[in-house]
Amino acid sequence: MVAREPKNEQRLCEAVIRVLTERTGEGIISAEPIDTVVRNRPAVEWIYKTPSARFAVEHTRIESFPNQIAEGKRFAQLLKPLEAELAGKLPGVFFLIVDVGAARVPAAEHAAVRGALAEWILLNGGALDPEEKTGARANCNLTATPPSVPFEVTLHRDCDYESRLFIVQGFVGDWQRLRRERIAEALARKCPKLLAAHEEGCVSVLILESDDVSLANRTVVAEETVAELAGRNDVPDIIVWVRTSTKPWKGSFIKDGVRVYPEIDSQTLFDLGY
Repeated sequence: MVAREPKNEQRLCEAVIRVLTERTGEGIISAEPIDTVVRNRPAVEWIYKTPSARFAVEHTRIESFPNQIAEGKRFAQLLKPLEAELAGKLPGVFFLIVDVGAARVPAAEHAAVRGALAEWILLNGGALDPEEKTGARANCNLTATPPSVPFEVTLHRDCDYESRLFIVQGFVGDWQRLRRERIAEALARKCPKLLAAHEEGCVSVLILESDDVSLANRTVVAEETVAELAGRNDVPDIIVWVRTSTKPWKGSFIKDGVRVYPEIDSQTLFDLGY
C-alpha cells in the first residue's frame, strides 16, 4: 500500500499569510475556504482578512516531471526509512541517489532490500572522500548495484561531520523542460482566478510548494517562474516558493509587489513555523 501524501495546503497558506501580515503589524481576523463554497465560477482557495486588507491565496505543488508525486510516494515508502536507520552510524553526511522509477520493489521485499542497502552503505561509505574537503573531482561517489538490490544506486559523501543519510531521486532526461512545463501549467490554472480576486480588491498570493530539493530548488523555480510570467497579463501580486522537504518549512519570495527575482534575493529564507 502506497503511503498517503501529506496535505500541507491549509497550514502553508496560513503560515505564509502570517508572514505577510506580520510586516504590517496586523493579525488574521478570518479565513474562508472560498473554492468549497463558490460553485458557479472558478474561485480562489482561501480569502484571509486582516483589519485593513484581504488576501486571496492559491497553492500548488510543483512537479519536476509528470507523475513525480506518485513516483515519490513509492520511492519514499521503500527507501526513506533508511535515513532514520542509519542516522548516527555514518562518518559524515551522505546522499543516496536512485533514478526515478528504478526503485520498484514489491512491498513484501522492502525490508530485505533496505537491509541489503544499509549493509552496503556502511561497508563502502567510509572509503569515499568528503566533497566539502576534497572537491567534486575526488573519490566522492560510488555507483553500483549492491548485492540483493535490484537497481543501481549512487552513494555520495558530502562532508565528514555530523552523521546523516539523505535519500534523493535522480532523473535521466530533459527535466529542465519538464519542470518548466509543470510551472507553466500551474500558472495557467492559478493566475486567472487570482486576477479575478485582485480586481475585487484582494492582494493576490500564489504559493508554489516544492519538496524536491534535487530538481526544484528555490533558485531554479524562481528563474523559470519569472520567465513564464513574462508572457502573462494576470501576474499575482505576491509569489512565494516554499520548501516542505525538510523541517522547519522555509519560504522565499519570487515576486513581492513590484519587486521580482532576481531583484529579490531568492537565497533569503524565512521560517514558516512547521
